[in-house]
Amino acid sequence: MEPEIGQCTFLRWHDAVLIPRYDLRPPNADGKPLLGTDDLLALLTFNLAYDTGVVPLEAHRVQLSGAYLGLAYTGAQPAEIVDNEKSRPNDGSWEEIFGPNQTTGRGRPKALCYEDVLLMVVRHPDTGTDVLAMSIKFIHHKGADNKPKPTIFFFTMARKVILCLITVIISQALRDQAFAARNLISAGDVFQTRNKSPVICTPLRWKESMLKVPIFRSPDGPLRDDMERQTLDAGFEKPFGPKAFRKASDAVRDQMMRHDPKWATFNSAYINEKVQFDIQNTVLDEPSEDGLIRLFTHMSLMRDPRAAKDMVRDEVWSSLPPYPEIEELQRQREELKGRSYQIKGHDDEEMIRSLTRQIRAKRAERGKRIRSKYREFYFHNRPTWDIERQAVPDEEEEYVTPVIDLHIAERAELAELLVNQPDSLAGDGFKQLRVQAVELMVALCHRQETAKRRTLRERAPADVRIKEETQCPRCIGNEGQLYEERTFRYCRPAVMYDHFDREHVKELRGAKQIPCSHPKCSRETLEFKHLNHFKNHVELVHGVKLRV
Repeated sequence: MEPEIGQCTFLRWHDAVLIPRYDLRPPNADGKPLLGTDDLLALLTFNLAYDTGVVPLEAHRVQLSGAYLGLAYTGAQPAEIVDNEKSRPNDGSWEEIFGPNQTTGRGRPKALCYEDVLLMVVRHPDTGTDVLAMSIKFIHHKGADNKPKPTIFFFTMARKVILCLITVIISQALRDQAFAARNLISAGDVFQTRNKSPVICTPLRWKESMLKVPIFRSPDGPLRDDMERQTLDAGFEKPFGPKAFRKASDAVRDQMMRHDPKWATFNSAYINEKVQFDIQNTVLDEPSEDGLIRLFTHMSLMRDPRAAKDMVRDEVWSSLPPYPEIEELQRQREELKGRSYQIKGHDDEEMIRSLTRQIRAKRAERGKRIRSKYREFYFHNRPTWDIERQAVPDEEEEYVTPVIDLHIAERAELAELLVNQPDSLAGDGFKQLRVQAVELMVALCHRQETAKRRTLRERAPADVRIKEETQCPRCIGNEGQLYEERTFRYCRPAVMYDHFDREHVKELRGAKQIPCSHPKCSRETLEFKHLNHFKNHVELVHGVKLRV
């Protein structure tokens, strides 16, 4: 087949089959989201003060703030900011099949490492005072192993601490004990550093062992997933990811994204389609409304703090009709199972498990679609509902900003400090605010919150005598959790077994030495070589039996 004929046939098939079947649209038909300062501030405020989602460690929440700031200020790729490479087998099979993911010359992850950051105390040329500043060098971008294009960004201390990237970097360095100077062990020590005459710049060096360590280390899924979830829960109409920060003119875009200007590949990818000029008043020769025009181009224009990612009411779920595909799969599974409850060793075990996976996937797909449609319905009709309520004064409800109600004391104090920062701070008061914010960030990095905090409640007197066998032997020694969560008692041992297998088994199997963190063994340095050895110790010493 001639190339021209084959290409023409493919285009006809694309237009006649693919587009109508999958309802395809041009990539820029709906426009691309653009984040401004108001959007960034709303996202950071929600992350620290109002997000009820549970992250693996509270250090992840602090790192999310730093990642958002880094993306907003530099427009870098997410992989340049956050290290989230998947764990691989240690037997060398991955490298043998796929080859090394990074070159021998690089010898480090592509994500931002300490050696890429230069934190320094410089003498301000105008005021003569010593201030903290920072430079970040991005070189390991997409394709950098073939054509390195280093780009250096400079940062100063932001007036609003919640928007200050330097503050987050200092908190992570203190958490990792990365400073080479032995006396830099607290936020006060860092902010008290001064230049010694005659130099006007004093770099704060890192330890040699920390140079190739990533600063932002994601413990779970991609940064995109966290950002999309938080933007929906924060009340934005549509989710958006890291690329929403990348809007600029040609010259700025090419320098920040390391694009070659002679290629026109990205000419339309990062240009803001919303005209940010008051063309009407310019033609009419009237004063321009620049503030309004900027507001029109930002995502927060349609933001509704009352909205959430999952806002479908219980009565809506209960009124939904049965889903035929799911019912058919359930019918097939019941026919194969018969009356037997346990399917292990069943003649049709593989088929039954396959049907169970299909049912689970169909339910998740249906739930996601319903939540998305309900949000569209809400954002489309909410303005009409608000207008109709205005006609009936008694029914009009005044929105009250929710109070900051958090379980972890360090997070609550940090949120109050950053969200309600006074505008009149200056001098020593401003410095003290930064020191306090960094210290709270470092303390928060060592805390952990679990998903069962909503079920924590006072038990009835009849339940008080529940044995210790329903407590998790790993969580009870985790000092990063709240006391109520560490000592949580499950309703029965089987539920605790499920929690232990889900939350701890994977981590313990990959460990070379397994310590016992139970309070009874905290003073002893007990370590076990494998998981069964640890389970045997827990059963004999602590009286808690675990699944074999």
